[in-house]
Parts: sequence; structure tokens; C-alpha cells
Amino acid sequence: MSKLWMLIAVIVLCITCAEEPIVGQWERFGDDATGSFVQVEAMGNIYHGILLMPKGVLVDLGFAQNDIKWRDIRAVSPNKWRGQDLIKVPDTSGSVLEAEYKDAYFTLLGDGVLEIRKFVEEEEIGTVQKWRRVR
Repeated sequence: MSKLWMLIAVIVLCITCAEEPIVGQWERFGDDATGSFVQVEAMGNIYHGILLMPKGVLVDLGFAQNDIKWRDIRAVSPNKWRGQDLIKVPDTSGSVLEAEYKDAYFTLLGDGVLEIRKFVEEEEIGTVQKWRRVR
């Protein structure tokens, strides 16, 4: 009987220690920022996404390596999270005039694509980013 309780304890421990599927390295695709990489890491029970390599329009907007692109990501249901996405506004010379975080919704789709949707100003559909897992 004690072996059964020990087995149950090990199973529960394994389930609670399982890593969220959002943790890992992601590559953006399908838009003008294709080839950018973000590493999502756990910080207690929240997650942050660190920009490893900005590409395309992200470079033009003033993003840099090691920017915290996504922050305060929290699970809201299986394969769904809510957090914030960094937005930068550069001037004509490329210097960043403004940087702020906007609410974003993260969904891991059935095909393994991480879809990030944020609403800027009066958007009804929202802006969508698509990322695929690299690691």
C-alpha cells in the first residue's frame, strides 16, 4: 500500500513540474519580421520572452538583442496565455521615441504554431504574429 502512495506522489510531482508548452525558443514567420527569434523562460509562475535576434521590420523599429519582447505571461487555460508585447515607435532617423507594452493574447494552435494577437488602439480583429518552435 505504501508503494502505491509513493507512486501517486511521484506522478503528481511529475505533472506539477511539467514545463508549460510556451517555454522554449520561437522563430517568427509569415510577415516582415520573419527570422526573428525569442526565448521564452519561466520566472516563477510567469514567463518572459527575450528577443535573441531581431530581423526585418523589428530592426527598423529599433528592437535589439536581449529586449524583453514579451513579459508577464500567465496561463489562462490550457495552451492559452495572456501577457504583454513590447511596441517601439522610432523617429525618421531610427532612434526610439517611445517604447511601451501592450496587452497580448498567446495561443498555441493545434499545428504547434504560437499565435500572438494584440489590439492597438481601435482594432477589432487585432494584429497577429505567428511563431514556430525551434527548441
